[in-house]
This record gives sequence, structure tokens and C-alpha cells, in this order.
Amino acid sequence: SQPPSQWLPDDKVLVIRSDLHSHEGLAFAGQAVLNRQDISKDLRLVLGSLPKGVVERRDIEAALEKAEIDAQEIANVRQLWVGNLSAVVARVRPVLRLLRISEHGLEAAAKDADHLTEWLSSNLRDWDAPKLLAAARRSPDDYAMGVAAWGALGEVAQLPDWNRALAKLGGKYGVVENHKAAEQTTAHIEEATPQLRAFARHVAMAEGDPTLFHSVEEVHRTVEPSPNWSREWWDVPFAVVVSSLTARYKRIPAVTGHVQLIEGADTAEGLRDRLGERGILVAPDPYETADGNRRRLDQLLSHLRDIYRAWIDGGGSKDEEDELKELPFEFDGSEYLCDWTDAKLLEKALQAINSVEFHDACDGCSTLDGICRQLDLTPQSIEEQTEERLHRNREDERKKRTHAVAGQDVEVGATGYRRQLFEHLRRLATPDGPRASQDELTGLEKVPKRDGGGGGSGGVSPPRPSAELVELVGEVGEIWAYLWLRSEFGEKVVTRESWVSEIRRRVLPPLEDEPNDISDGHGFDVQFTYRRRKWHVEVKATIGDDSSFDLGVSEIKKAIQLARAGRWRILRVRNALSKRPEFDWLPNPFEEEHKGHFHLHQGGMRVSYRVNKKAG
Repeated sequence: SQPPSQWLPDDKVLVIRSDLHSHEGLAFAGQAVLNRQDISKDLRLVLGSLPKGVVERRDIEAALEKAEIDAQEIANVRQLWVGNLSAVVARVRPVLRLLRISEHGLEAAAKDADHLTEWLSSNLRDWDAPKLLAAARRSPDDYAMGVAAWGALGEVAQLPDWNRALAKLGGKYGVVENHKAAEQTTAHIEEATPQLRAFARHVAMAEGDPTLFHSVEEVHRTVEPSPNWSREWWDVPFAVVVSSLTARYKRIPAVTGHVQLIEGADTAEGLRDRLGERGILVAPDPYETADGNRRRLDQLLSHLRDIYRAWIDGGGSKDEEDELKELPFEFDGSEYLCDWTDAKLLEKALQAINSVEFHDACDGCSTLDGICRQLDLTPQSIEEQTEERLHRNREDERKKRTHAVAGQDVEVGATGYRRQLFEHLRRLATPDGPRASQDELTGLEKVPKRDGGGGGSGGVSPPRPSAELVELVGEVGEIWAYLWLRSEFGEKVVTRESWVSEIRRRVLPPLEDEPNDISDGHGFDVQFTYRRRKWHVEVKATIGDDSSFDLGVSEIKKAIQLARAGRWRILRVRNALSKRPEFDWLPNPFEEEHKGHFHLHQGGMRVSYRVNKKAG
């Protein structure tokens, strides 16, 4: 995208390429997520090239010159950085109290920055005065100032000492807490997870009890910071987290004797070294070992079932119950400890074959080849079963890819299926809808601010459709939209070239002499001119009757850009896979006069609305 950026799947975090420093590159995305139209001015100020160290007055003035903010805001900034020093002195006082430095002469020195710098330089030896003042100006509260003091002064400014200094000052100063304690604890656990998993594997193997792996794993997976940690440290120490873990490990009797292996470790690397000294290796990851064991078991089981069917065809006794059911046992944790031997894999696989006679016939065999020889099965008989199995698998996969669209089964991925789909829908009668050619909008209800506004009916959410089905619905929706718009506005108005999304390239590829303007970066799917007015239509399709949809970054950008012109519309295709889909001709959610009809989640990335059933 332009600018180079990407929304993560939950639409809550924006990732920007690290070399993108321009405020223009961030302004649009920031405005979308905050549902504001004026954030560009703030970014121009914040992203001005202010140095990280001592900030000179000329730096502030240079930043303010670029800031599109009003006079009062400029005055507020100047007040903090180059004006009255009361706010800065308020941040400095706890530092003086912490270091037991008398404030005699401070008030007189605080009349201007030069005198204050001189006073601090003569009274404060532990922190360079200009850097102290810069930290005071950058700190919005006593918490931030405390962190800065700890970074500059070390353990003398640890959180309890800082709070004692604040308490002695009294008045507007209050106790602060480390609100990042949980985040810091999680970071330590994540860093030490490979070592802790290796420890869990070692305990389970040493005790000969595979179930201990999960028991030990559960300890570090569920650890939470103590409430006291947020009042003890600006940065929770690794050793404190380890101490909490060892205390919980000791509650498991079988683990108590192994706790000394990790007790007292103060870094993740130190923990790795401790384990290494006892021959406990971090690699391979127990979860990778388990995945490998399960994959090998699945492969072996498929071949064993082929052998079983060949044995049945050769006259073996079939049990009445279905022998192809899922594995009838729970994994016990042994799959995490080490790679299973062939004999162990075969032992596990045999448990899935529900036939006592077959088990007896295989008695004494440790490999599949040994079973085939003992059962006197030919390679050809087994190959026939393998081919049948593969054919069944292919048929099952084909059925999963096949969906009913307007009364016709469509196999996604089959050669030419999109063109066949287009021809099928074109032969059907085009459903009725609102008179979009007259810009007759679908009647919508007002959405209360606290109301999600969606079309869901509550209760248990339906299963999420596969990515394959979502893609198919998008394709079908745009085909219906193209056909409906041609019916409504005329085929000479809505031409092949009007359809400009990437889906069009897959469904109705451009002809050799046709202008190719196809892209998903336009912010709309169809564009055309009707009665000297240029329309931009974004198509949103759904399987059912849901009345909410997602807007991508380019779509929001175009919608905001065209909000005043009233030339950007959403064509919602509901029940897109049916023979008679329903169409909603929706206004731009960012148009002032229509904002009350939409609920914009996360600044507009998710939009919901309610159709007024009585309207029209």
C-alpha cells in the first residue's frame, strides 16, 4: 500500500515501514484509527526533527512553525519549553528530595532557564543539569519523571525510593506504580520459554511420567505478576519472575527435587547455561518434536489402514464397528519428550484399528513390512487400497471446495469456474433493488452511539467461513453488483472498463485493446459517469443477511476524500450466493449528514448499520 503500511488482522495495530518518517505517511492511517480528521497537524509537530538530548529554543520554534495548530496551543507548548518554569520545577523537586539536596535558592533561580540551569549545576553532581531539565520537560507526569530519574541515577531512584520522595513532598504529589509490570513479566517469560520447556521435558523424562510435561508447562504459561511488583520495580527483574516460578513448581511434589536447576537464575541466558551444565539441551523445541511425532503417526496410520482393508478383502474378519474412526486415545505428553521409535508409532497406530482379530494377526510385528509379510499381503493388493484412499481424499477435498451458488454447484479451483459462474449469473434475472440511478439510498435507522449497530441476532456466533469461501462470496458479490449496476444505469454507462477491482481480472479479464486500470488500491470496485456525475462504488458482499462490513485503508482514504462530493457509495450485496440476492445502496459513512446511520468501529475499519424495514 501507499504509504508502505499494513493493518494486522485484528485491525487494532498499524505497522509502518521503519524508514517511513514523513508525517504525511502516517496522517491518514492515524485519522482512520482515531476517527479524526485533524491529526496531520499533531504529527507535523511530533515528527519534527527535535533532538533526543538537550532541546534548544530554536528547535521548538522550528517545530512550531510547521505545526498547523492554533495560537493557544502554540502558547501552551512555549509555556512548557521556553516560558514559565513552574511545571519543570515541579518535576525536578522529587529528584532533589530523593538526593537530599536543599531547595534553598531554587525559587529565585527558577525565574529563567539560565539561572535554573546554573543553580542545578552548582547543587547537583549526579545528573547533568541540562539533561535533567530536558527530562523534566519531556515527562508528562511523576511516573515518567521517575523512570527518567532511575535511568540517570540508577538504583538510588528505584520505585520505592521515588515514592518516598513524592510522599515527603505531599500536596499534589502522589504515589505512582509501574503500570508495565505485567508487560515486563510477560516479556521475561517469552524470553525464557525455550529454557522452561526444556526444563518441563527434563522433569517428565527424569520422573518417567509424560503427563508432568503439561503440568510443568502450565506453571509458566499461567504465571501472573504479583501486585507488589508494580510498587517495587520500574522494571521487574528476571530473577523475581524465576523466584515466583520456582515457588509454584514446588507445589507439584514430583517437581520439587528439580527446582534447584533454575533457582536463582537472573537472566534467560544464565538459565540456559545452568541447564546446559546438566546436559539439558533447549533444542529441539518439545512442540516441534510433538508435531513431528503426530505427522509421522498420521502417515503411518494411513498406510496401516490400507493394509487393514487389504487384509479384509483377503478374507480377514471385520469388526462390526467402524474401524476408521478417529484415534481413540488421548495423547499423554510422551510425544513432547523425544522422537517416537517406529515400534512406538506402530503401537499407537494399531490402537486406531478396532479389530481384535487384526491385532492378533499382527502380533510380534514391529514394522509395516513385517505385518505385510506376516499377513501374506501382496504389494499390488495394498496399492489398490492406497489408490482408493487417495481417490476418496480427492473427492472429499472436491466436496469441500464445492458450493451452491444461485442453484448451481461451483467447484472453486476447477478450470474456468469463474467464467462459468459469470455466465450462469448473467443468464438469471437481475434482482430488483433501490433506484440507485436516482441515488435512492436504502432506508437506514439511526444507530445509537453505544449500539454496535450490527445485524447479528445474538447468541452463539456462526462458524467463521473458510478463506476460500470468503473469496468466492467476494467474487459472486462483485459479479452480481456489475450485472445489477448495468441493469440500473445502462450497459453503455457501466461498461467492462468500469469494473476496476482485482476480482474483475479473474472473472472478466481485460481485452487486448481495452485500457487496463485494474487495481485494489483505488478505494472502490466500480466507477462510471452518469448524467455528468462520476460515481465510485465499493462492493461489499455477504453470505447471509449481516449488515456490517470491513473497509480497507485505501477505501477509507477514498471515502474521506470524496465525503463532501457525495460521489462514493457502497453497494451491499446480501445473501450473495442465492438466486435472489438483496442490494443496499448505502451512503458514504464519512459524510456528515449520514454519520448517524453508521457505527464506525476502530475509526471506521469496521462499519455496521441497520436497514429500516419500514422505509420505502
